[in-house]
Amino acid sequence: MSVAKTPYHYLTWCAGIALLLFFIGPIIWFIALAIRPPETAFTLPPTFIFKPTLDAFRHILLSPGTNAPQIVNSLVVAIGAVILNIPFSVPAAYALSRFPLRGKKHIMLWYLGLLMAPPIAFLIPYFILVTHLGLAGTYLSMILVMQTMIIPFSVWLMKSFIDEVPPELEEAARMDGARWYVIMWRIVLPIVRPGLIVTSMFAFVFAWNNAAFPLVLSSRATATLPIGTLGYFATSGVTWNYIAAAAVLAMIPPMLIFIIFDRYVVRGLTFGSVKG
Repeated sequence: MSVAKTPYHYLTWCAGIALLLFFIGPIIWFIALAIRPPETAFTLPPTFIFKPTLDAFRHILLSPGTNAPQIVNSLVVAIGAVILNIPFSVPAAYALSRFPLRGKKHIMLWYLGLLMAPPIAFLIPYFILVTHLGLAGTYLSMILVMQTMIIPFSVWLMKSFIDEVPPELEEAARMDGARWYVIMWRIVLPIVRPGLIVTSMFAFVFAWNNAAFPLVLSSRATATLPIGTLGYFATSGVTWNYIAAAAVLAMIPPMLIFIIFDRYVVRGLTFGSVKG
């Protein structure tokens, strides 16, 4: 039995298509900008039919291939930031969720304040600090500094997942003589694994896309892809096709991560929303 279509249904479809085009339009435009000839990029009226070319991707990856090492640098920094983030954020989130700590509310507000603060406000102090430590221009300096933004976000997110774990499970294990770290490792972490994966995904994307900290902390050898993209803004002009090609490449790792772990994203974002 078919349901009669009402004007409301058509209006909903039109609104959905318009919203989809609003979000996916810039991505399509950047892809087209990367594969179209440079002379047709900003012609008036716009040129919608053109012969695609991969010269921009060839330039940034092969000849001269300036951005190829920067992609590797971005992966090193992003993966390193995630690996360093988990051992600090998860125990902190567990402690804030389970232990009766004094000033817990103020600690969470302090974390929130770090998230709200603009990263550019920390650039000069961090540059002076890493220079005195002899870490300027290294991967480690960027990985360490990014924790000031990644850890507060991860603690807030992981605490919400741990809060949904029934305390009765931990009490039963505690009666059997298990210590808190054993309970966290054997009971809590397997239950909140979707939240742990989602937290790591967002931490990776933040570190991958961050340009503020590498701008002052990296060197020519450790510059990340966002910093390399800024090099195409020159006094002689802006090479938009190279910028678009680099932007398209920068989209690929986060998109692949969210496509591969999409089921964990759904489970993680809905964790605890339904209680039996």
